[in-house]
Amino acid sequence: MAVHSSAPLLDDGRRLYESGAWSRALEAFERADSVEPLPGHDLMLTAFSAYLLGREDRSIDLLARAFRDFLDTHDDAAAARAAFWLSFAHDTRGDRARAEAWGRRLEGIVEDGRLGGERALLLSGMGHRSLASPDPSETRHALELSREAIALARLAQDTDTEVFAHLSAGWALLRLGSASEGLGELDAAMAAVTSNEVQTPIVNGVAYCSVISASLWADDVARAREWTTAATAWCDRNTELVPFRGQCLVHRSQVKVLDGDWPGALDEALIACNRLLPADAGFASYQLGEVHRLAGRFGEAEDAYRIANSAGHRPEPGLMLLRLAQGRIDTAVFSARRLAIELTRASEREAFLPAYVDVMAAVGDSDAALVGARELAELAGATGLAGSRASLRRARALTAEGTARCAAGEAQLAVASLREASMAWHELGMPYPEARARAVLGRCYAVLGDDEAAALEVDAARAAFERLGAVPDLAALPASPARGAAAAGGDVAPSPVVPLTEREAEVVRLVAEGLTNRAIAGRLVLSEKTVARHLANIYSKLGIASRAAATAYAYRHGLV
Repeated sequence: MAVHSSAPLLDDGRRLYESGAWSRALEAFERADSVEPLPGHDLMLTAFSAYLLGREDRSIDLLARAFRDFLDTHDDAAAARAAFWLSFAHDTRGDRARAEAWGRRLEGIVEDGRLGGERALLLSGMGHRSLASPDPSETRHALELSREAIALARLAQDTDTEVFAHLSAGWALLRLGSASEGLGELDAAMAAVTSNEVQTPIVNGVAYCSVISASLWADDVARAREWTTAATAWCDRNTELVPFRGQCLVHRSQVKVLDGDWPGALDEALIACNRLLPADAGFASYQLGEVHRLAGRFGEAEDAYRIANSAGHRPEPGLMLLRLAQGRIDTAVFSARRLAIELTRASEREAFLPAYVDVMAAVGDSDAALVGARELAELAGATGLAGSRASLRRARALTAEGTARCAAGEAQLAVASLREASMAWHELGMPYPEARARAVLGRCYAVLGDDEAAALEVDAARAAFERLGAVPDLAALPASPARGAAAAGGDVAPSPVVPLTEREAEVVRLVAEGLTNRAIAGRLVLSEKTVARHLANIYSKLGIASRAAATAYAYRHGLV
């Protein structure tokens, strides 16, 4: 039977939209539109439904129709809001020119019409655009605009705009170095989201993505986990939801890596790459490369890093660590030294230095590793942070210090740093860096001759790597002292990855004769520290972790 009025369909569409059944709402609105053209406010709901379902082109077309309808009916306030959402939709697609054009259209309407409430929208959008500039003065301007927008939105009881403005203010403060105050602004935005004060579901998704991103940027792992859990629950309640992909999915993948859920991290990264927007292509591909590298899928990792680089995202330090894991030592070292010069911003260096220390320690350049570790410690100490954010940065610095000192032969000092680091990682609930710290700690104990302690740490690291699926780390892990002792009884010991130097072979021979580090130092006229450094390098090269295994190697290769 022919439908003669769109009113019942419009009523259905509005009800379905409010209930979160956006596909059915879109169908009802489009059927109503086929009977008679939708009025502007219903076109807005139709556009929001299309956006939430991932139909962005359709959403933009509908928003443009709504904008024209509002102009025709002289509803300047509604036209201003349609212009705002058109600017938003183009911005999320990476269409900066169109986004700015609609922002200027919004500005013209607000200024001409003397609209107080809608001015908050204008200021919020201007603040967001100012954040795109790396210039600190623009960041300060963004903060001023956002705070003015918050005040106006609050007066107008416009919660959606107030949430947007709080998000921009929070990011501005983070970039200006006021982390606690910035996270406070983000908390204010999320208070409105979690208390169901937000009118437009798109705002909820933007807020969740923004606060997770900011938490990771500020190294607040606990906060990132909390909001990731909340965002996942919200998405689970709204199963039709398609947007909030790209960076949001990448951040969820990052959190899952930290939590040790690597299959989940891979799923999120793959979805992000499949749904990515052009602006997010490099970021998503780099994260995919990281997940593949950790699991030992080196070919897939290299492909992902190359895609990231082509999309304008620096492929390091991931690609540098991939080269190290592949045994392409010279390439890894060259990249490390180049990046040590190229990267100048504190945030870049904090992300790079742990990998730099790993590379330099692995190739025996203990001086460079120690310099990198000291700089990382200075950066961690200069932040004045508290809570989990301070714990994360301190754990990074302690791990780097212990790794560098172990490479330098300062095993006793390395043990103190690595023990504290492993405990910090454990408290943070981050199993992979904890296992890596324990692996180096086990090697240090072995250098000191404490085979039982070495066995405990190496075996704990092995169990964690097996649970995670960290294939490269398992392959590089020294045998536990118990396994080394078995090798001394006739089992096959690991083959050396890199040939021993003449001095290292001499140290192994003296170990096989039963000499202590002090006795070896006296025999070779070396310091005990130098002997310890040689032993650390020997254990790393041979993939062993005890004097018994070194003795077995010496007998099998005719050194004694």
